Amino acid sequence: MGLLKSIAQIRPSKKTEESKPNLNFEEEKVTYHQDGFSTSKSCQGRPENLQSGLEAIYHKFENKCREAEIEQTKLKQPYETELKGKKTILLNKGEELSREKKRLEDVEEKIEKLKSDIVNVRRNPHDYGIPVDRRSSSKFWIGLVLLAFLTVYTFIFYISTSFSAFFRTFDPSVELFGGMFYPQALQEAYDAGYLELGFILFIPFVFFGLGYLIHMFWHKPTVGNIIKVVMLFVTTFIFDALLAYLIDEKLYNLNKTFEDPDFSISLALSSPSFWVIIFAGFVSYVIWGLVFDFVMKEHSDRDKIQNFVVSLEQEINNHLQSIQKYKQIIETVENVISDIKVRCTELENIIEGFILPIRNYKALSSEYLQGWQECISSQIALGHDETKAYLNECRAVYDTHIKELDLDTDTYQNKVYSKTL
Repeated sequence: MGLLKSIAQIRPSKKTEESKPNLNFEEEKVTYHQDGFSTSKSCQGRPENLQSGLEAIYHKFENKCREAEIEQTKLKQPYETELKGKKTILLNKGEELSREKKRLEDVEEKIEKLKSDIVNVRRNPHDYGIPVDRRSSSKFWIGLVLLAFLTVYTFIFYISTSFSAFFRTFDPSVELFGGMFYPQALQEAYDAGYLELGFILFIPFVFFGLGYLIHMFWHKPTVGNIIKVVMLFVTTFIFDALLAYLIDEKLYNLNKTFEDPDFSISLALSSPSFWVIIFAGFVSYVIWGLVFDFVMKEHSDRDKIQNFVVSLEQEINNHLQSIQKYKQIIETVENVISDIKVRCTELENIIEGFILPIRNYKALSSEYLQGWQECISSQIALGHDETKAYLNECRAVYDTHIKELDLDTDTYQNKVYSKTL
């Protein structure tokens, strides 16, 4: 029984403690009501006096809020909680910003390294695992110049010898050199017809095609390819021998007498002009093929370097895209950090300032107005219309007072006065 009695005694006291703040506020409302009544009575309820009375109770309420530390601590608690959360986010964002900047620096260093590699690989390709001669570029251009001159010579030789062997009529004044190289070959072939012109124009490409095939087969030196190369050389030699035989025959017949035998293979093999024509064409063709093979090889080496450079440039482009991505992330994070810092400053100023509970003030000031109007209605001798006009004018003064203080809203319950204010 003693324990139950103790519990019964504790419960009412707790309820009394919990309701005490509400009772205090209700008592305060009564006080404001009475203050409004007495002040109105002393000044006959004049609206202009109501304005000064409202200003006085507002400053009184404001000073009281500033001095109420426990209440201010309670009101500031949400802002302090938000500030702690913002500082945690700020710390995390700072770490994220450092990581992204480090990634950006790493990518920029990689790009500089790749640009340096592009320059160095042309000088020392072996350092990058490319088995080529670093002088391949100069060799390529020298070989290309020689190949160009040899190509022109081959064109001239085969155009002249082909026309002389198949279409030209020799006169007795023609010598060996004139039999091989005939300046009027193109003009006379054109006069003879398009077939003749096309034949002598395109026959050099047959030899160039044979040279290209030799290069391709020799590029992969298998037994079958070696046999093909030998057959191509034999074919080229036979064709050159045929041209030399026809030209040498025409030159022989110009000086032939009745006692001289007919031109034959045995006579051709013993004729110096026959071999001169062969070697003027075949040897130059072989040289052209060797130079062509050399140029293609050097070009292949240059391609290895160029392909490596292209791969480095592609890698640089990929890194540049990553840089743009990182810069966007960094900019976004910096903006977030900037916004958080601004908000943290606002919260710190709020916490160092004070908070005005406008809902409480509106309740108290409303009680003050009611007391003022009650006095007008009951204590001041006025006509019905004058009383009504007084009451309406007092209400307008109150509404103006609330509006000037920016308290005429229901969207927020407290008004914050920060440190800067």
